[in-house]
Amino acid sequence: MKTALIILIGVLLFSCKKGEITVINLNNNHIELMGHGGMGYSNLYPTNTAESILKCLGKGADGSEIDIQLTADNQLVAFHNATLNENTNFTGKIRDYSWNQLKDVRYTSTAQLNYKLMNLSEFLSSLDGIENYTFTLDIKLNKGAEETTEYIDDFTDALDEIYSAFPIENSVFIESQNEYFLQEMQSKNAQIKLYIYPQKFESGLSIAMNLGLHGISISNDRINTVQVNLAHSMNLFVTVWGVNNRSSNIDAVQKNPDMIQTDAVNHLVRYLKNN
Repeated sequence: MKTALIILIGVLLFSCKKGEITVINLNNNHIELMGHGGMGYSNLYPTNTAESILKCLGKGADGSEIDIQLTADNQLVAFHNATLNENTNFTGKIRDYSWNQLKDVRYTSTAQLNYKLMNLSEFLSSLDGIENYTFTLDIKLNKGAEETTEYIDDFTDALDEIYSAFPIENSVFIESQNEYFLQEMQSKNAQIKLYIYPQKFESGLSIAMNLGLHGISISNDRINTVQVNLAHSMNLFVTVWGVNNRSSNIDAVQKNPDMIQTDAVNHLVRYLKNN
């Protein structure tokens, strides 16, 4: 009798927990679960590597954020930092080299393992069922000696070619802090879903509305539930990032964004599944 009572209490508690979350957003009331550069920081895999992203997908995430930079020969490469100096066996900027010069660059954060830079086109070509996953390309503008306008023209051309090569217009989004970049991308392919990446919600909302963007991508600690609802009322999707542990996962979910980019992939997969 005592055992049965304990089981009953457990079931009731679990049922209550299941009812805590009611998702209401623009994404068919579904929060897209995205890894941050794959499995995120503090993980065996360096972020933005194919291994990290594939592990993230295998854990049950909908997709991943990927930091993207441009090489000297206009190839798109996944890498976060402004230079290669800190965590690879190379120096300089991605823009300083051709892809052929970069393809054997290795991350030094896991010296005993063989993790290399990821070429975006090669990764997408290798991915089975590409239409089943969602990716956000976080554009890192680290130009070389050329003029900014020339660099952005090359960058947006390279991205436009990727969208022409793969059926990804509805599943691969672009986010950038640079308004000029977003306008150039928009002029070359109006079908791509673009996000402004602002420091403050108010400025992001204004830019997104003025440019007719798809949404706003913002740090979770710089947006609240009321602001998420306001963006939604203006038909703007909301992505939150800077979500790196269990408590921030839960906090982000409760705001009802359309996408969450998290470093704590395992927990968020379990949390959303159980709620």
